[in-house]
Amino acid sequence: MKEGATMLIKNIANESDLMVQIDPDVDGFSAAALFINYLAKLFPSYVQNHITYRLQDGKEHGIIPSTIPSNVKIVVAPDSSSNSVEECRELAARGVDILILDHHEADTPADAACIINNQLCDYGNKSLAGVGIVYKFCSYLDKLMNTSYANDFLDLVALGCVADMVSLQHFETAHLVRRGIQNVR
Repeated sequence: MKEGATMLIKNIANESDLMVQIDPDVDGFSAAALFINYLAKLFPSYVQNHITYRLQDGKEHGIIPSTIPSNVKIVVAPDSSSNSVEECRELAARGVDILILDHHEADTPADAACIINNQLCDYGNKSLAGVGIVYKFCSYLDKLMNTSYANDFLDLVALGCVADMVSLQHFETAHLVRRGIQNVR
């Protein structure tokens, strides 16, 4: 979390162009929406002037280096790309920072990226969807920035978790979904 937050905040401070690579399913859409809208609350001018996004064509998943414009200095991949080893190496060689906020298992995680993934660490809750990982990351940013915006987007967390059919047996996931359903606007 700390490495990812440091990377993101550094790029925002430098007014670097950021691209969000959106995974083509409900979890991917809700994760990207949470991330972009959360940053818009913290840094509205930055989001308006420096963030672009790309929706995948069809059922493509992960980062596709040929679709990343040359001006982009950081790529954020919510709900995908833990396995995008070669793609991340190619972007890193171009000087692009990569932040992956994912929940998919990876046999060989992308070593040229900062990966925040509940499946690849000792975090006790393995049932969070990608949007849940984005929520946890934004909650961490809230602590760093002394704000409390992440909870405004719990409806998106509930949507993504339910649509991705994650297990609700873990207390944290069930709690976030219940709170999110109460937050639907």
